[in-house]
Amino acid sequence: MLDNEPTTCDLAVTMQERDAALDRLCGCLADATRRRIYQELGRRPGLTTAELAAWEPRMTRWAIMKHLTVLREAGLIQTMPQGRRRRHFRDERGLAPLREWLGSGAP
Repeated sequence: MLDNEPTTCDLAVTMQERDAALDRLCGCLADATRRRIYQELGRRPGLTTAELAAWEPRMTRWAIMKHLTVLREAGLIQTMPQGRRRRHFRDERGLAPLREWLGSGAP
């Protein structure tokens, strides 16, 4: 075995981490509201929480904040503080676990 090859245990841990990231990502995107927020941030990067709440008037700012937290934890957005405001940006790197899984020939 080469020094840089992972041992069986290391490989299992790595696979579990990848699976957990993919599960988190798919769970996040399973919600239609989060997909809409993610798409809107792609169209208009840097929206504040208040601007997103105004864009989606059926939801409270608190509900928007909860969805943003799930998106952030899945690695799909980054939030940048600007004074009292928070600006939200899509992070395309968050889709990497899904791209890897689809590229691996997964069914």
